[in-house]
Amino acid sequence: MSELISYTEYGKFFDEVLSLDQNIRFTAIHDGRFKAKYQPGIQGYFREKEIKSALIEAQNRWDSRKKLSSKIGDPKFAMAQYGKINRITIPLGKEGIILVTTELDVDVEKLVEEILEIRDRIF
Repeated sequence: MSELISYTEYGKFFDEVLSLDQNIRFTAIHDGRFKAKYQPGIQGYFREKEIKSALIEAQNRWDSRKKLSSKIGDPKFAMAQYGKINRITIPLGKEGIILVTTELDVDVEKLVEEILEIRDRIF
């Protein structure tokens, strides 16, 4: 499963994000629909149904974070580190999220800044 959507939808964004670092495994967008792409040569740990479920759960957590924004500011990104990967979520518009998974040895803050630049330029 190297590409789950056509290039014309979000392909430019996915290609630019994946080209930032070879240690990025996967990038996805959930905005009511699911779109995603793996780094070439990467095998995912989850099946597509599990990825979709994880994105819906991430969207729900993001909605909870936004409820606190009036007191502490808008959330910029969130990251969870697991035994095998980092999982980064970033807002996309009012209702969407970007999900990026990486290998563990990535400079997350630098990567997030680069993804935000791409997001703001493309969307």
